[in-house]
Amino acid sequence: MKIAMLAFESDTHAAALKWALESVGYSVACWAGLSWMEDRQATLSFEQGTRVVLGRHTIEPGDVVWIRRPNPPMHNPGVTEADKDFAQTEYKWHSNSVLYLLEHLPVRCINPYSASRTINNKAVQLHLASLCGLNTPASLLTNSPSAVREFLNHSSRRAICKAYFPHVWKKEGSEAVSVTETFEINTQDLPDDEVLTYAPAIYQEMVVKDADVRTVLMGTTLYSFLLRTTINALDWRQEVGQGKATLEPVPTPPQVETAVLAFAQKAGIEFGSLDFAVDRDGNWWFLEINEEGQFLWLDGFDSGARIQEKFLAFLTLPKGSTREAIEAAQSAFPSWQQFLESPEADIVYSPEENLTAPVLSVEP
Repeated sequence: MKIAMLAFESDTHAAALKWALESVGYSVACWAGLSWMEDRQATLSFEQGTRVVLGRHTIEPGDVVWIRRPNPPMHNPGVTEADKDFAQTEYKWHSNSVLYLLEHLPVRCINPYSASRTINNKAVQLHLASLCGLNTPASLLTNSPSAVREFLNHSSRRAICKAYFPHVWKKEGSEAVSVTETFEINTQDLPDDEVLTYAPAIYQEMVVKDADVRTVLMGTTLYSFLLRTTINALDWRQEVGQGKATLEPVPTPPQVETAVLAFAQKAGIEFGSLDFAVDRDGNWWFLEINEEGQFLWLDGFDSGARIQEKFLAFLTLPKGSTREAIEAAQSAFPSWQQFLESPEADIVYSPEENLTAPVLSVEP
């Protein structure tokens, strides 16, 4: 069995896990996504059965394919200007051919590409979460100014606004940056209608929370961690990045666990990172899931979490393995801390970067 990781070898998660797997004897192949360069080319052959070659690696029956974060397809820059659009379109469809085909081969895909594309959609997440019995805040996804104003005018509680995905603005010639964050909003804060059409956004009834929870889904097993920031931040990601947070493992409430597993089954995924807000009555509110969200940062806050070892056990065990099987197998693998102490870590991880620096951000 080979572990094929669809990510750059310099991706910190891929690098750490590749090192850990190879140190105990597994064969690991990294493929960063389709490009014109030899190690990123892809060949699909249907002469005698189906054969997939990614760079220098052939995908074989029984392999595990972790679709971590393949880079978007890149055409050869030598293509003439008149042909660039054609070439890029052909690269896009060839990349799709590879990624969608994988889940139809006799391999285990974590997660199937079709499922990952669907569940990355925030509207689908909210719909399935509610359908499966998870608490979800009243939400509005729109670029319509009138819809925004109506939502805020009819909300009897506080509301927040957040972007679909994180974004960073860098000021030219400066190290200063601005990043997207969740923020509280009301009708008095709204700009002119035209400004509201500049970018769609997600508006939600605010959960007045006591804490946050990050839950990691591994097959049929959930690992949850209660997270508190020093200022009880509405958006905890920047606080975590600055080390201004505490983390502790907590049991997942049975009704939440049942609903999450039903959610995962409907979504067709077996791995992902979920975020919950916990209100002052102890109720867990589903906020979102990232099916390939960062998770090694948890080991930086709590080495006892052993998320790296658990994930490696989950990755190498048969699909559907129990919590008991994962935790029995995790001791076969080195830890995140051992990776940091290895020479290999110097390639992708510099000492001045903490665990939640951009290379290991907790963003999706």
